[in-house]
Amino acid sequence: MDDTRFWLIRHGETQWNADRRLQGWRDIPLSPIGRRQARQLELYLRSASFDARVDHIVSSDLCRAYDTACAAAAHFGLPIERNADLRERSYGIYEGRDWTSMAQAMPHIDLRDPLQAIEQGESLQAFAQRVAHAFEALAERHPGRNVLVFSHGGVIDIAWRRASGLDLTAPRPAPILNTSINRFSIGAGRQWRMLDWGRVAHLDEEALDDVG
Repeated sequence: MDDTRFWLIRHGETQWNADRRLQGWRDIPLSPIGRRQARQLELYLRSASFDARVDHIVSSDLCRAYDTACAAAAHFGLPIERNADLRERSYGIYEGRDWTSMAQAMPHIDLRDPLQAIEQGESLQAFAQRVAHAFEALAERHPGRNVLVFSHGGVIDIAWRRASGLDLTAPRPAPILNTSINRFSIGAGRQWRMLDWGRVAHLDEEALDDVG
């Protein structure tokens, strides 16, 4: 199988990102800052600096990702496939909570523990398996092609780990910023390979400062 190349992009900012609240499967819309980030991303994808051929576009079905895709990639003239398997991790009963206050109030809950059960949600291990299967299925459907994907920070984290050959407990050295562009490929034998990570040059300083 020829390598399938992915451009994996995080959605624009939401107010819940700025407030550091767990979103998960909650369908939170883009904030004004997030819409501006999507416009800046569009300008980059239209420019000569982005010279890749785009063969297929797919997005998480949650509106913060899909609306980013529509704003930034409509000019390619391709349909945007909505794929629920590319959703953020489901945090179940904890969605809507503030990260900091949750850690203080419930120190026994470790969302980074791969096997930690989440009531009405997904363990990190189950989420990672879902994400890996989603990308490998896309690679099988689009061998040798370039696929633009709009998704979520948690999904990008799992792709980074797979492409880096790191487990779910390894520390990540840098944050995943809104509308960052991340590149990897999947080839024969479901071999993941990192190509480029964390591009945000298309964002101005104000948008970078506001990223949550």
